[in-house]
Amino acid sequence: MTRNAQETADREAASPRLPSPAPPQPESTEMATRLGLTGPSGSRRRGALLRRLLASGDWVALIAALCVATAATTATDVASLFWAALFSPVWILVVKLHGLYDNDHRRIRHSTLDELPSLVSASALGMIALDGLLALSPAGPLSAGSAILIGVGALIGSFVMRAVLRFAWHRLTGVATGLVIGPAKAADTVARRIATHPEARLRLVGYLSPPGERPGEAALPRLGSIADISRVTREHEVERVVVTEQEMSEPAAEELIEECKAAGLGLTFLPQHYGLLGPGIELNRLAELPVLDFRFSDPPRSTMAMKRALDLVVSGTLLALLSPLLAAIALFILIDSGRPVFFRQRRAGRDGKPFTMLKFRTMVADAEERLGELVDLEKLDQPVFKIPNDPRVTRAGRLLRRASLDELPQLINVLLGNMSLVGPRPEEEAVVALYDERQRVRLGVKPGLTGPMQVYGRGDLTFEERLAMERDYLDNLSMTGDLAILLRTPGAIVRGDGAY
Repeated sequence: MTRNAQETADREAASPRLPSPAPPQPESTEMATRLGLTGPSGSRRRGALLRRLLASGDWVALIAALCVATAATTATDVASLFWAALFSPVWILVVKLHGLYDNDHRRIRHSTLDELPSLVSASALGMIALDGLLALSPAGPLSAGSAILIGVGALIGSFVMRAVLRFAWHRLTGVATGLVIGPAKAADTVARRIATHPEARLRLVGYLSPPGERPGEAALPRLGSIADISRVTREHEVERVVVTEQEMSEPAAEELIEECKAAGLGLTFLPQHYGLLGPGIELNRLAELPVLDFRFSDPPRSTMAMKRALDLVVSGTLLALLSPLLAAIALFILIDSGRPVFFRQRRAGRDGKPFTMLKFRTMVADAEERLGELVDLEKLDQPVFKIPNDPRVTRAGRLLRRASLDELPQLINVLLGNMSLVGPRPEEEAVVALYDERQRVRLGVKPGLTGPMQVYGRGDLTFEERLAMERDYLDNLSMTGDLAILLRTPGAIVRGDGAY
């Protein structure tokens, strides 16, 4: 039994509860039904309307940026504003060529954060195209300062407008309905992933499995066999079909594709070896043959240097800005349960190198001694555990954990270089000692204050699910990926899913 086991907020359950496949909400709102935007037939209209809304939002963002540049700089006058507005369709064309109006309907999961790299590229190229047309007009080209101001302003405006429009649109239309084709175990896997990715906005109504299969203890109801797909999609107004059936023949798959295409259904196939296919895999072609290219390489030094620079700037800034809050939390803990205010614990860092992690204390003083009453590490099926409703947690600790405020002192670890803002969660040395070689892959980078686990499920994930997400993060480490996780973290904290 380890002595380093007071805080358990960072661990998953050995047998975590299965999250519900979707939030208990209606498939669509009354307004969407009235406008004919529900069901397979309404799905196409909904996609077309959303594309027009996004294009309108991009145009409004560009015009707003042009107005700001005209008011803020003397180099941009009303004539330039007029001609730029006249040539503004070229901006929409550049965004269209980046595919930024077509992904909501095509993909099972899509959010504005996913578009950020493409938005940056589209804004840069759009500004070059717009300035090139202005150079041919009587107004002449923009100054460098004005072009940068307009480009950055349009980028920020487009990002905000798209997020707001999608939020309003989803509130209007509600979630789409989905159906899984495949065995019960595979259907459960899809249900778990959708439950931990709310941006998918898909409510699974059930699954269809091969004839003769007995319905297991699945989170989704079995609605019949694959032959019943027409009836089931009609009765439940299904809008997307997710196929996990790996024994399906090529002719059967082609027939299913044609049926979904004719009915206007979205279709998603899980490849047979989906565990091996991450974002780092590229799909290319040799004539008619599709080929998958794998790339294996360590993150570039420039990426790691930028990651460290971001850690220093953000952690230092937040520690300065949040110092009054940190002092208030310390006083709250003192009043509730006395000293010590901070909890110090040895954790495994990069390559397993130990360091002392800091947190606000959220448990009683004798929590370490009482751990043996609650869990036995030697009998764990997986090298992780979680204790829901842990009796050792103090009253103040419950509030701090719910809002993840107990993690704030780890900004000091980030500043010192023991941790990073984004990465796998730091685990105790005794738990890491139980890892096999495959599981030690998560020690390849510095542990993070937040990471894929925190934004997708937290304590509701099994260890294998967590390991798969962290391996995906390590294989595709990038600055844009880190920024996306940082921007998703506040939403995960507010939702509180899997927080104990």
